[in-house]
Amino acid sequence: MRCRAYLIVFPLVTFLLLPVFAKTAPMPDTARDLQIQSILISGKVAASSAGQKVTLTKGKRVGPWTLMAVISAGLQKPVAVFEDFTHQQGHMLFVDTKGVRADLPKTLEPTFAEPASLYHGHAIQEVTSSGRDLLGDEILAKGGDPEFSEVAACFPPISQMQIYTFIGTHESLDKVGFAYGGRTTNFDPGVHVPRFLDLRDQGKVWDGLVGGWLPVVRFVYPEQPGTWSEMVAYAPMRRDNDNNWIQPVWYRMSRIEKNELKWARYIDSYAPFPPRLEYAAEPFYEQLLAMRVGWEHVLDPGMSVKLPDQRLADMARHSLVRAMITRMGDEPKYGVFERAYGGNEHDGFPDTFNTDTAAMLEWGIFGLAGRYIDNYFSKYVRDDGSILYRGPETGQYGRMLTVVAEYAKYTTDYNLLLKHRHRIDAVAKLLLSLRKKALQLAPNDPAYGMIAGWSEADSWSDPDPSRYMQPYFSNSTEAARGFRDLGGVWEIIGKKTNDQRLVAWGRELLRESQALENDIQTSLQRSTLRDTEPMFLPAIAGVKEPLAAAIARDPLDPQRRSYRAFMEMLYSGNLTREQVESIFRYRGSHQGIILGIPTVYGYDSRQLAGFLSYGHAYGLLQYDLQRDFLLALYGIMAHQYTRGTWTAPETRNIDPSGSPVQGPYYWGAPSASFEPSAGPYCVPAQLVVPMMTRWMLAFEDPQSETLWLAKVTPRSWLEDNKSVSVRNSPTRWGRISFSIASTLSAHRVNAEIQLPSAFAASVKLRLRLPEGHRIQSVTVNDKPWIKFDPEEETVTLPPGMGGKIAIGADCR
Repeated sequence: MRCRAYLIVFPLVTFLLLPVFAKTAPMPDTARDLQIQSILISGKVAASSAGQKVTLTKGKRVGPWTLMAVISAGLQKPVAVFEDFTHQQGHMLFVDTKGVRADLPKTLEPTFAEPASLYHGHAIQEVTSSGRDLLGDEILAKGGDPEFSEVAACFPPISQMQIYTFIGTHESLDKVGFAYGGRTTNFDPGVHVPRFLDLRDQGKVWDGLVGGWLPVVRFVYPEQPGTWSEMVAYAPMRRDNDNNWIQPVWYRMSRIEKNELKWARYIDSYAPFPPRLEYAAEPFYEQLLAMRVGWEHVLDPGMSVKLPDQRLADMARHSLVRAMITRMGDEPKYGVFERAYGGNEHDGFPDTFNTDTAAMLEWGIFGLAGRYIDNYFSKYVRDDGSILYRGPETGQYGRMLTVVAEYAKYTTDYNLLLKHRHRIDAVAKLLLSLRKKALQLAPNDPAYGMIAGWSEADSWSDPDPSRYMQPYFSNSTEAARGFRDLGGVWEIIGKKTNDQRLVAWGRELLRESQALENDIQTSLQRSTLRDTEPMFLPAIAGVKEPLAAAIARDPLDPQRRSYRAFMEMLYSGNLTREQVESIFRYRGSHQGIILGIPTVYGYDSRQLAGFLSYGHAYGLLQYDLQRDFLLALYGIMAHQYTRGTWTAPETRNIDPSGSPVQGPYYWGAPSASFEPSAGPYCVPAQLVVPMMTRWMLAFEDPQSETLWLAKVTPRSWLEDNKSVSVRNSPTRWGRISFSIASTLSAHRVNAEIQLPSAFAASVKLRLRLPEGHRIQSVTVNDKPWIKFDPEEETVTLPPGMGGKIAIGADCR
């Protein structure tokens, strides 16, 4: 027999279960009439639903609800678990005599698409051979906001990945990977339902999640209407024998015939063998509820959102959890399982540190962000500012400075930065040394003052790595922002600690930032090629030919690394509107953008840039390219994540003729599939949706003291009776909350904003109304307000306001 102990990620399960029940979203309409009169010690439940009053035992049904178990561990009184199997989605409910205490909805998506429905009516060859973004242009040409369903229909869902999805916990060293269709190295659902094997081979499996955002995966094997089999699996927050190297897993196999549950089998980690011949149902549900409590406890300090698009809200939260699962405690991991991504040699990859820490900061999960900074600068940054990794990405060095500065601004925890001051400053001084070298060029050289270095760490494996020591503009744009952000923080900390040397150093970094920004603009003007159509703003200072021509002449030309540089340039916030639009237009007309998503790896690669696309999106949002931003968001959601289980590969090849990806967990892929393949999972790709979601709701302008609220929300979100709510969002001026509620039938939209007292920034609230509506007048705290712009669709609050602010907009 195995000894069991729950993994301690929260104090007392018994104490925490009750508050979590209270936070549950409103119950589904189908459950409103489910009532429990009594739950007996014997496990019998007296219940009523749909006009029926019955006493149930496990496996019996009232209305659409089947009683799965009665649980009591960690609870003050028993709770009955019910599930709806009358259709393939449904809900899992935890119910007591006071009503529904927890509702876990079940989602489901096909892993395949009918060929005739794809590519917006084009042949795939038309899409891949078009110089422009054929599909994206067609969708935007229709006018109005893009819609997720139309964008999702353009390409088939991802079905070929080395690890299709995985589960685990934040602390465990072990992660459990699933191949396509649900097989793991310890469990194959085909053993329990052999007919499933044909469905897997045909690529006809459906999958999804249980609990909205929870890391509970679900695989459905449909046979005919009303008849299917299902597997649900999750990683409980416990250790067996205090063994952190083996992750326990609960599996549940269910058989449904004519929309009724025929049987359910529960497997705790391994197939039963003597002395254990079967597993009880109750621990499955008890530990599922405890797992939900554990993840709620981790996320509770952060920002919470309620959106009309539940998919987006859940996907953002789920992605944060999946990124936490990827790590082994505080140890960074770029990927899982596959050595080229999950191996220890990749733990120092700066992309992992920067995106993981930034996402936790921007969602307000400060404790984890601080631990990630402490870990990285303790273990992966040397005293001279270099990192323990196979090669530098010079732009990411500048981004490190921005990330640690953001932590200080958000948390005012200055001790962490002071603890690692020597190594943080070493990174800044390394960049300054490269800058000093660049200042030795002739003043009329286009690359004068531009930091030269590798843009991509993988340059180490190129035939001549020294060839890629180039003045990529991203090296300088990210450094300029990093100097500015860190310099401002050091100046503040120096004044608070009465450290004049630190004040002087901060001011020096601010001066260096301004000087570098000036040189960047001069270099960009000198380097822009204006005799191309459209005008070409390059990623490398002083190049003589545009990207497409350079790669056609020499596939190893350093411009082939422009994909990273362009996205870092946009992410830096240091370009002008004209410069951002120039990059966007050139890439969009030269096979660099597909369905709104930027591509990677040279020219005409047909590889979507999952792991870097957040930088591209940031530039679009900064300069209000609203519909392009939404197109990119929906494209990434539909085609850079698995459709049902929301697992993000590093890149995704949209060309079916591309060679399939092979790897250690690749068994079980649909043998009859001709869908394009995706690269391995990686955490920066997983975090794109949460980062884009945060920015569309709360965006801090990088060039001014301005906070945008709801800057690029879909117009449909403000249709009559819809609402948007954001609570506890961090900003560099303090935490804020806001809500917007539409009653367009009464020509009214009301908003409420909660700011810290004497808020230091200007606030711009955007009301992207449905087409045909326009802001006519505005009140603030019931008084007429003239600071609104019907064309920009914004209401502006000046610096210095604070507390609860009520805004009313008359919209006609």
